[in-house]
Amino acid sequence: MMNSLDLGKTLSGYLQALSQAGLQVEMLTDFEKVPETALASGRQFQMPGFAIERADHTENSAFWLFLKDGDSYIGGAASMLQDLGRETLAEYLLRTSRHQFPNEAGGGVESVAEPLAREVRGRLAYVGELTFLPGHRGRRAERLAPFMRIFQILAIQKWDVDWIYAFIPDRHMQARLDLVYGFTRAIPRAQKWRDPEPEVRSSTEWFVGAPRLEMEHMLQSDLAGFDVL
Repeated sequence: MMNSLDLGKTLSGYLQALSQAGLQVEMLTDFEKVPETALASGRQFQMPGFAIERADHTENSAFWLFLKDGDSYIGGAASMLQDLGRETLAEYLLRTSRHQFPNEAGGGVESVAEPLAREVRGRLAYVGELTFLPGHRGRRAERLAPFMRIFQILAIQKWDVDWIYAFIPDRHMQARLDLVYGFTRAIPRAQKWRDPEPEVRSSTEWFVGAPRLEMEHMLQSDLAGFDVL
């Protein structure tokens, strides 16, 4: 596993890559500022798990990162800790989705892909809310890749996680954004939602993620190419 010094060097390398493109990263744990900052960066709404009026997050359970070009916010995303203990990710998703996305039929996730139920457990960092202003996503290697790698390092440093994961729509998977994000696992149709599906979720979504060992291998590989002290 990577030591704290190497993680710091790798983080410095990603921040330097963004700086060379004229961009800066801002971390928010003052959650009252999140809605207006997210709106400025193009996010029109927050998912239930991240909505500050519904989720009682603390500085130890979640953080938001925003990408800035000068004084303008151009993108952002958020991560939360899911410390599942003995519960599986499948059990967690089935339970929480009913409360987050209720409908007249009960709502929520009906079933979870078996690989998730069997493999993904422990201390998880879930990444969501990824949004960029139109025309500001930029070239993959210049903006999106280092921005998402910064999330991975912060989650490792803050929470000592076993996995980092996200759900992405099929159209993003067709563009292989899972590789841009630095994830090593991709599972199609990761969740089957009860009808009617939530407007903002879909049974065609992919699970994308990486266990700690594979994640650190990717980070170590990038570190080898950085010119850092």
